[in-house]
Formats: sequence, C-alpha cells, structure tokens
Amino acid sequence: MKYRTRPAEDIWSLEELFTDYFGLSIPIVPQTSSFSNKHTFNRLFFTQNIDQYKDIDTILSFSVFKDSDLDKLKTEAASISKPIFYIIRPDENFPTGSKLSVLFSNLANKNFTGKEQPPAIRQLLHSIDYDKMCSRIDLLINKKVENSNTAITEIQSYCSDVLATDTSLTHYCALFKCSTPAEYLATFLLYSLFDDTNFVSYAAAVAAVKSEQPQTSKPQTDLNNPHFQKLMSDARRTNKLQAFTTYLLITLYAIQMLAAIFTMSWGDENIEQSFKGALFSIVMLCTSIILTALRFIPFSLHRKYADLSLILEHSVLDEVKNTYSISYSHFQNCSRSFNKIQHGRRILITMFCIISACYIVASFLLSSFPVLVALVSATFGIFLLVDNVSHDRTEYRNFDANFSSDPEPDHRRGLARICSWDYDRRMHSFRHNASNSLKNYSEECIRHIYDQIVDRAKYTWATLTAFIVTLSSVGVIAEILQILLPDFKYFRVPSPSMLYSVTMVILLVNGILNILILLRAKSHFQHMAEFSFYAGNPSGDDYGAAHLFRYNLYSGNISDLEIARGIYNYNFCKYEQGISPTDIQPPDDRYHPMYICNQKMHLITDIALCFLVSYFSIAVWHTNNLKALLPIPVFAAIYALWTFVLYPVFKYASIRRTIEKIDE
Repeated sequence: MKYRTRPAEDIWSLEELFTDYFGLSIPIVPQTSSFSNKHTFNRLFFTQNIDQYKDIDTILSFSVFKDSDLDKLKTEAASISKPIFYIIRPDENFPTGSKLSVLFSNLANKNFTGKEQPPAIRQLLHSIDYDKMCSRIDLLINKKVENSNTAITEIQSYCSDVLATDTSLTHYCALFKCSTPAEYLATFLLYSLFDDTNFVSYAAAVAAVKSEQPQTSKPQTDLNNPHFQKLMSDARRTNKLQAFTTYLLITLYAIQMLAAIFTMSWGDENIEQSFKGALFSIVMLCTSIILTALRFIPFSLHRKYADLSLILEHSVLDEVKNTYSISYSHFQNCSRSFNKIQHGRRILITMFCIISACYIVASFLLSSFPVLVALVSATFGIFLLVDNVSHDRTEYRNFDANFSSDPEPDHRRGLARICSWDYDRRMHSFRHNASNSLKNYSEECIRHIYDQIVDRAKYTWATLTAFIVTLSSVGVIAEILQILLPDFKYFRVPSPSMLYSVTMVILLVNGILNILILLRAKSHFQHMAEFSFYAGNPSGDDYGAAHLFRYNLYSGNISDLEIARGIYNYNFCKYEQGISPTDIQPPDDRYHPMYICNQKMHLITDIALCFLVSYFSIAVWHTNNLKALLPIPVFAAIYALWTFVLYPVFKYASIRRTIEKIDE
C-alpha cells in the first residue's frame, strides 16, 4: 500500500483520506500539481500548529516521535541536510543539488520496495512512536465526528475496505492488537511510509511493547516432577494404544470389504438368490454394526490423549499435592438468542420423532419402506426451514425494536440495520460480497467461532454414526425378512439378487466411511480439545487463541460456515447488551450479508438433499422406475442456479432496498 496510490479503484488513498476527508490544509506544489510532501508530513507528525512556537523543545513536545529520540531529533533539526529540519519548517526550500526532495517524494509513494530506505529516512521513521501516532489520528477522527454523525461508520468501513486489499495489513493489525479506527489508520500510514524490509523490524518492536503486561510469575514446569513424568508416560502409552486399536479396526474393515467384493466377483453364481447368500449378508452387516460400536475404544483413547496433551501444555502445579492439572471451563454462550434456538430445536426434534413414529405405521399400512424414507426426509427438510426462518424473523424483529423508534418492528428492517455498516451508499453496493477477506477477529469473537466448530463437529459425527448404524440395521432387517417372508414386499426390492447387491453396496459404503473417520479421529479429537479449551478459557496473554485460530484457519480446519455462525452468535450477544453493529470492534467481528448468504446456501443445500432423497424414494424406489432418474440432472442444475447465482443476488438486492428505504 502506498500513501498516494489508491489500493483499489473505489477506495481512497491515504492522501485523499487525510486531505479531502479529514481536511488537513496542505498546499499544492505548482511544478508537480501535487500536495507538498514537506507540509504533508508536517501536518501528520505534529498535533499542534507549530508555526507559533520558536522553541524547538516545545515544537518536538507536540510531535509523534519517541521521547527517547527527542534529544537526537533536536540536534538534527538544526541541520539543513536532515529531513526533520524541513518537516518542522515546511516552507524552507531544499538546498540546490540536494537529494532530500527525492527522498520525501519516494517516501510518499513507497518506492523503496526491494531495497532499504536511505539511513536518514529510515531513522526518522523508526523514531515515530506508534501510540503517539494513534493519538494524533484520534484527534483528527474526533474533530470529524463532531461535524458528522456518520463519520465513525465511514472510517470503519474504509478500514475494512483497505484490509480486504492486503493480507499483510491484516497480519500487522492483528500483531498490533488494533481495536480502534485510529489504531487501524496509524498502522496503514506507517505501513505505507516504511519500505517492506524495515517495517518488519519496526512492527516487531511495536508488538513487543504491546505484549508487555504485568503478569504474576508462573513457575516453570519441573520435568523431573514424578507426577509430570507419569503424565508423559501415560501420554506415550495412550498414543501407542490409540494407534494400535485404530489400525486394527481399519484392517478388519478392509478384510470385510474385500470379502464382500470377492463373493460378488468370484463366488457361486447363485449365491445372490440362495439362503447362503442371505445369511452371509446378515453376518457381514452385523459385523459392520459391531465394528462401528467398537469405535468407542479408539475414540476414548483419542479423547484421553487429547486431554493429556492439554494438561502437559497448560498444566499448573498444585504445590500442596505436588501434581499438575488444568482448570477446564466449558464455554458459556451468553446469547439469549442462542438459548432460544436450542430450546426451539429440542421442541422440533421431539415433534419430529413423534411424527416419524406415525410415518412408520403409515408405511406398514402402505407396505412401502420407501414411503417412510420419503416422508421422514421431506419432514426433516421442512423442519430445517421452519426452524431457521422462524428464528431469524424473531431475532431480526427484536433487533429492529431495540435499535429503532419504529412503532411496529419488522424483521426486514432489523436485518437491514444490522448490515447497514457494510453498505457503501456512494456505490450502492456492499463492500464484502465476494469472499471472506475479513480475518482480524477479536479474541472474544474467536471464542464464539471455536464454540461453533466444536458444536458442529460433535453433531456431525453423531449424525454420521447414526446414519451408518441405521443403514446396516435396515439391511439386516431386510435380509431377515427376505428369509422368513420371501413374498414380503415392504422394502420394495424387486428380487433377492437386487437385495444382495444393495447389501454389498451398503457394506462398502459403511467400510469406506468408517475407515475415513478412523483415519481422522486423532486430529479430530485433538482439535476439539484445543478448541473447547480456548473457547472456555481465555488465554492469559491474549495471543494463544488468536495464534491457534490463524494456524487452523490457513490449514483449512475452520470453514467459512463456522465463522459465520460464530460471528452471528457473538453479534447477538453484543446486541442483547445494547451494543450496536457500528460499535463492535474490530469491524471484522461484525455480521454482514456475505455471512448471511453463506449460512443460507448451506441451509438450501441441506433442504435440497432432503427433498432429493424424497423424490428418489417415491419416484424411483417405490415405483421401481429407473426412468425417473432422468430429471435429477435438471433438478441439480436448478438447485445450483438458485443457490449460487440467483439467491445471493436477490438477498443482496432485498437488503439494499430496505437500507435505502430506511435512509429516505
């Protein structure tokens, strides 16, 4: 990023921000038709009008330079060969043949990329005190806010726009723990003035100062402590056991799958229709259920190893008992909105189970298991839609009631008010509508994201296990009924050979899913333990959770959906405390349309899958009509067009119209 160059076509340069927006009075140089570099840095580096002062000490006392460097700068200010001389006296002309004008010009345009800046400029920039620069910019912001009610929102939006253009800036803002607009703008300004080489060392120095906090001295871990030695021994033994049981189960699954393949390929040609084939299928499916149940052994070992790892990393010595342990607190979601979701879902799940039981009776009356599958799947999709829509309408309406004076609150207006901070009224569009470029989340927000990761992973694995067991159980029941009642048409399988083939496919699917789960189990439980620990236990130095988050984010362990859900819960916690969207800092923590579309597209996908299963069960399975498969590609194309193209366009347009209607 350069001081005079726009980072994007629709984003001001820093020069435009300070001159046009903040109104710094900087004269134009006739020869170049650009702002005077000397006057620019004079206005930026001094908080008072220094022209009225003659004493150099007084002048420097109003500067943004470090107190420890003021004596050195005072000496340099008397020399016409030093840059500080012309910053203090911007009306002075450069000496003939001097390269100082070139130095100032390059400084304004950041032309030093690839090589170090000249020593004079380098020393001057390293003398800037970051906190003083923040205070200087804060004065400009406060003056602007006094004259404009929308100024703070415009500045925050500008910060978000700039961060979206440069990942390095996001890194440095996180390193400096930026939380106010002044801190963000100070970081942008310094990043634009330094060359790429020297800013690294300056940033490291600032970060070191930021991280210095008075902390109680924590005794170092005594590796020779008997209890700590026992913990390490338990961890090593548990690691070996979890590896042994995991690969033993994987081997058994592989043997089961190979047996199924060999019997289909090389077995008796009539095995598919014989009693022997049905018995073989039953035994194999029961074996699959037993192996699935045995997964609790490696899973429990994975959990134990993850807990031991946490204790070894975060343990605190109990001096009385001479043992190491950790204080493990579970994350407490402070959002009443989230608690309502959980309560509403428990009611919906209860209703779903009751209705599904009624469907079982109806399916036996119709003698069709596919009808049961279709009804349960369609009902589940409807319940997903009802749960999501009803909750959103209620919460957005409550937001509109709390943050507006409208006598009749409306959920559309509430959603528009939540997203208005991200709306650029000049461009009539939202600033973040393509990809998630906001990564500088606060630690409190990260904790909510961690909680959503744990919540989603826990229920995803439970659902997958239930699916595997249900699939195998249905296969066993179907095979037993095929033996006992050959004419029983409840499962609508046209022939014993078809049922045998379906059973073998179920075995292969179960085997593949279980092997994939077992291979990922160790890292899964390790991540869940870390996420749970940091979600419920804020790190003492404010860095542990953020570092873990960045590592997992760039490693692909955190999805955009989990980020969207975490930010949604975090924002509603803030709203319920009376904090408006524009007051949430940093701006990356705020909910906006991109997150809404991300969540809704996943919801649409889940509902579409439910209705696809219903269609397949009725049109293909129940009627035994393979021609009914032909419309599925058309349905898939309609789904993709609506979900990924039309829905985001309509959603953005709807929110935009409501925002503009509110502004009228």
